[in-house]
Amino acid sequence: MNDTTPMTIEELCTETERELARLGLADAQSDGRVTAAPDIRAVRYYTTLGLLHRPRIAGRQAVYDAGHVRRLVAIKALQLEGLPLAKIQERLFGRSETELDALIAAVTTNGQAKENAVKPTVWREFVLSPGLKLMAEADWSPPADAAELDRIIRAAVAALRSSL
Repeated sequence: MNDTTPMTIEELCTETERELARLGLADAQSDGRVTAAPDIRAVRYYTTLGLLHRPRIAGRQAVYDAGHVRRLVAIKALQLEGLPLAKIQERLFGRSETELDALIAAVTTNGQAKENAVKPTVWREFVLSPGLKLMAEADWSPPADAAELDRIIRAAVAALRSSL
């Protein structure tokens, strides 16, 4: 499937079911309350909850794409781990398509996370002045050499100036 191929909601459900089957996740749902593949009603519910991005509207038709399929597969993969939708929403918030692919790959057909499962990145945020924040991964530490840190900060400021 091409990442830009537009789909109706029915085609989205069919394509998601096909992708779940290809990954060996279609029959792996252990909870009888959770369906193996999302149906139209589930897609609309996930959209209402914010788990799934709203579709593009063309005329009066909702149009979905491969990004929606990827996110639905990620939702189902996390449901395999027994996560409730609220936790799934936390895990998926702000994830890039590459991160979603890694998350999906981390789930095996028996619902157990692999040892190399994707871990969320924790960020520290510092407000330097109104409108300017510095963000660093929680485990980041500054270089021992103060001159190197000064060079990094000056380069960041130069990059900000050039983008204005």
